[in-house]
Amino acid sequence: MTVLAIASAATSLVAQSIEAGPATAIPPSFNDGTSLYLFNLFLMTAMTFLGTMMAGKQARRIWMQRFHDHPKDPVTIYRLIVLCAAIGLTLRCGAAAMELWGWTPKDPATVARVMMAKRWIDPIACGFGVIWMTLAIVGEVGVEHQLRKAPLPVDMWSRWPQLARAGGVVVLSFVAALAAVCLR
Repeated sequence: MTVLAIASAATSLVAQSIEAGPATAIPPSFNDGTSLYLFNLFLMTAMTFLGTMMAGKQARRIWMQRFHDHPKDPVTIYRLIVLCAAIGLTLRCGAAAMELWGWTPKDPATVARVMMAKRWIDPIACGFGVIWMTLAIVGEVGVEHQLRKAPLPVDMWSRWPQLARAGGVVVLSFVAALAAVCLR
């Protein structure tokens, strides 16, 4: 954001609308639906953290295997697909969470800045979504061919304990969202 954009946030249409409207504890678009606001705050927060965890995991795997895996290997394509999907999810849900957590009608300029940042982040998230879908479409035949080779099937049950950290993130996100809604 430029200095001019930051300086003009206080006089932006968004800030003027918030100032002119009633001071509400939750954004007016929720129509006083506190439970809907809580659900959105919880999901956007949880998905931001889960997406960040997945993106970090995939980026670490790509980095650690960079000398071993060829860029056209099915495993590399798979990791890039998951990485782009996770980054897109993180950016999109993170922008929405930032908007929900940043709602404060007492400071319309801050809300205007947060909403403008969200408008800049959303197209970047969509860009990662396009890359994810493009890689999935282009690499689909080769990746599926490799996945059908023996040994089959994959033992997923032994990996269930790996979801404990993600479950903890979900629970903590719900507690944080519930506290934020109840304390407003």
